[in-house]
Amino acid sequence: MIVTPAVAATPAAASAAPSYRACYDGTCKFTFRRPVSFRVSARLFGFSRVYVSKQYVATFDQDMVVVRAGNSTAYLSEGGSGWIRANRKKRLSFRVLAITSKGATIRFG
Repeated sequence: MIVTPAVAATPAAASAAPSYRACYDGTCKFTFRRPVSFRVSARLFGFSRVYVSKQYVATFDQDMVVVRAGNSTAYLSEGGSGWIRANRKKRLSFRVLAITSKGATIRFG
């Protein structure tokens, strides 16, 4: 008699990518481990997509959070805040709350 191990099914929600829909209006907080991108209101901000990642920046010899939107890029260390603005529209402001070896936490709004 051959016995095969039982394989537990993983719910679809557990493997689904996180949703950043709450960020559409420019107000949200999340922790990320991999680079992420999400949509924002082009009518409000003048650009429609924001890219967020954690990168090692040799110039400063530390990990930093990089926020890209439109033609602008901001590099922020832990506790740093900044904003991006396009075409005299509303500012998209953000603050880096924490940077760890596994990822970072950022708050928009």
